Amino acid sequence: MIREVRREDIPACVRVIRDSHRTVADMFGFTVENAPRYVAFATDENRLLWHMDSEHRLMFADEEGGIIRGYYSLLLKKDGECELGNLSVLPEYRHRGIGTALLKHSFRVAREHRCRVIRLSIVEENSVLRKWYERNGAVHTGTEKFDFFPFTCGYMAIDLTVPDPEALTFDNHDSRIPYYELMLEKSLDDLSEIPLPPGYHYRNYAPGDRETWIGIEKTAKEFSTREEGEAAWERYYAGRENELENRMFFVVDDHGQLLATATAFYDIRTGDDGKNGWLHWVAVRRDSQGRGSSKPPITHVLQHMKKLGYTRAVIPTQTTTWLACKVYLDLGFLPIPRNAERNETGWRIIRTLTNHPALSGFAPVSEAELTGKE
Repeated sequence: MIREVRREDIPACVRVIRDSHRTVADMFGFTVENAPRYVAFATDENRLLWHMDSEHRLMFADEEGGIIRGYYSLLLKKDGECELGNLSVLPEYRHRGIGTALLKHSFRVAREHRCRVIRLSIVEENSVLRKWYERNGAVHTGTEKFDFFPFTCGYMAIDLTVPDPEALTFDNHDSRIPYYELMLEKSLDDLSEIPLPPGYHYRNYAPGDRETWIGIEKTAKEFSTREEGEAAWERYYAGRENELENRMFFVVDDHGQLLATATAFYDIRTGDDGKNGWLHWVAVRRDSQGRGSSKPPITHVLQHMKKLGYTRAVIPTQTTTWLACKVYLDLGFLPIPRNAERNETGWRIIRTLTNHPALSGFAPVSEAELTGKE
């Protein structure tokens, strides 16, 4: 539970801050001698009381079973900005989502106080922490070197005018999102395959799988009706079924149920040029989503695509399947430049919904642009 810090919590919050940042000090060789002003050594009860009584910071703690496990503060400043301070989690409670929960909580609190930007500082050399903040929407804004620190101070900012996807609660396939066609690409030179979870395996397409394919795609909301599925099959695969045995794959569970599918194909408009493979119709049954069965078949098909002689993979998708876009970006795909230029608004929508660092060059859209509501 995240709650406001009370005066009697100050000693426990000091411990959280010092213990959390001491692991960074140990990692980079900071000591009380060479970095006396570093937060792991300089934080004490008087400093936090000063934050509370003189700076009037908003101070919050994560508490469970009477133990304060995490902490952060917000200093409200002028011009709609605020400063995130000392976001910390006790080392023994890390990797449980506490830090992310505290950060998201700070977003909500800052918005409630009409802040438009959160600014924060990090140890620039701590690339792991920087990437974590970037995954959560922060943008690196600069660095500064001080004589009294044996490290470089890095500065980051979080734009709170970007709509909060969690608050908007979009489905992973949502027709309320303005529709734009998107294209991504990736070289097949450097690939690694993600294994399926235990209890699952692959099998190739076999004659008669047409109905199963339509069923999977329909439950994943790629089609609204069976007729739409039949029309898609007719357009993409009718007359090419003999190719599918070496191109279409299914994920199967131990009970023999087919749960997901993906296909290594090519641009049906121009034909197979032998260089550009197209990742077709990736889908996971609705009742099987969230089990780690989306990325593995994609990487499996990409590996197979490479074996077929292709050197580049292309993915056609759309803004309405925004969560799939995030999966592709996570796997190293990037917008095709011409598509990014032509459908820039579409990519701005994906940047807004995912906060993906690969799309940091795209400006976010407003909530009105995203929802169509003024």
